[in-house]
Amino acid sequence: MDDFLTPTERHYATKWEQMTILDDPIFGTVMENERLCQELLRRALPELKIDTVKLVERQHTIVGTLTSHAVRYDVYVRDNRQRNFAVEMQIADQKNLPYRLRYYQRHDGH
Repeated sequence: MDDFLTPTERHYATKWEQMTILDDPIFGTVMENERLCQELLRRALPELKIDTVKLVERQHTIVGTLTSHAVRYDVYVRDNRQRNFAVEMQIADQKNLPYRLRYYQRHDGH
């Protein structure tokens, strides 16, 4: 099959094959599956007893005000109790997580 691909197509095919859950396209695709998303949330937050997830949106954007930036979540999820979860994949510790969380909490319009 590779014999029929252009060099550019071969490059992207190789790149795609090397992706893992840590890469945004794969993470988003996996999280769109409500069953898998629910399982990840249950494992990460067992004390919340999440029964089902009803809404899964990739790259969910909440538009900022005139004095603030917009917020874009990797995955935005709502469960059957109308609780919202912003799921972010972080693969590098940039030492700014507490600041980002506070910013997200202030700008979540839901």
